[in-house]
Amino acid sequence: MMDNQKSSKGIITAIVIIVMLLVIMALTAFIAYILGNSKAADSAQNAAAVKTAGEDATLQDAREADTEALIESVANDDEANRPEEWYGSFGENKKPDRSIDLEAFKAKCPDVYAWIEIPGTDIDYPIAYCEDASDPFWFTHDIDQNESDAGMIITDSMNAKDFSDPETLIYGQASDDGTMFSQLALFRDADFFDEHEHIMIYMPDAQLVYRIYACYTGSSDHILVYNDFNDPIQFMKFFDSIADVRDLSMNIREDAKPSLGDHAIALVTHCGDETKRLFVHAVLEDVRY
Repeated sequence: MMDNQKSSKGIITAIVIIVMLLVIMALTAFIAYILGNSKAADSAQNAAAVKTAGEDATLQDAREADTEALIESVANDDEANRPEEWYGSFGENKKPDRSIDLEAFKAKCPDVYAWIEIPGTDIDYPIAYCEDASDPFWFTHDIDQNESDAGMIITDSMNAKDFSDPETLIYGQASDDGTMFSQLALFRDADFFDEHEHIMIYMPDAQLVYRIYACYTGSSDHILVYNDFNDPIQFMKFFDSIADVRDLSMNIREDAKPSLGDHAIALVTHCGDETKRLFVHAVLEDVRY
C-alpha cells in the first residue's frame, strides 16, 4: 500500500514538474517574441526617422535653392529694368493728376520731400523725412517747428526717401482735431473701403499711384524691425499673414495683394488701444510723370 502511495506521489510530482517546465518554456518563448517585435519596431522607426530626415533635408535644400533663385531673379530684374530713377521701369507717360510746389513747403521745412493725398478724404499733406527714427522731430512739431499734437506726416530713416523699398512706412497722428491721419479710420467701414481704392504720393518728378490692399488694427510691434522685407520669403509671408489678423473690422482687397518684386506702403496711426496700431496697406500700381 505504501509503495502504491509513493508511486502515485512520484507520478504527480513528475507531472507538476513537467507542467512547470512547459509554462517556463512558453513564457520564455513569449518574452522572446515580444522582444523580437520591439526590436523590429525600433528598427522600422529608426529607418522611418532616417528617411524622414533625409526627405526634410532634401525639401529644405529645395526651398533654399528656390529662395536663392528668387533673390537672384529679383536682383537681375532690378539691374536690368531700373534706370537712374527706380520707377522708370513703370511708365505710360501719363501726366500727374496735379502739380504740387514742394519747394514752397521746403522753404519752411527742409525735410519735406513728397506729398500724400487720399481721394475721398481730407488727407492732403506734405511728407517730411525724420533722420532720427527713435525720436522723429516732425511727428510732434508742425511745419513751422512749433510743438504740435498733430505733427506732420512723416517717414523715417528705416526707409529710403524715394519709396523704392519693398515696404515703406508712413506715419501720422490720429489727432483730435481730425487732421493728419485721423480719417484713416474711415477705411474700417466696408462700404467706404470698397468705394475708395487709391493713395497718391507726389514726388518732385512723378506721381506714385497705390492701390489699397487692406485696413486693420494690428499689433504696435514695429513691422520693419520684425520683418526683413528685402527677404522674398519674409515679404510673402508677411502679406500672407494679414488675412489671419484677428480684427472683425478688417477690410481686404484680395486682388491688390502685394507680390514678390512689388513696392508697398503702410500708413500707420494710433488708435484707442496703445498696444495696437491702425494700418492701411497699399501696393504701387502706376507711376505718372
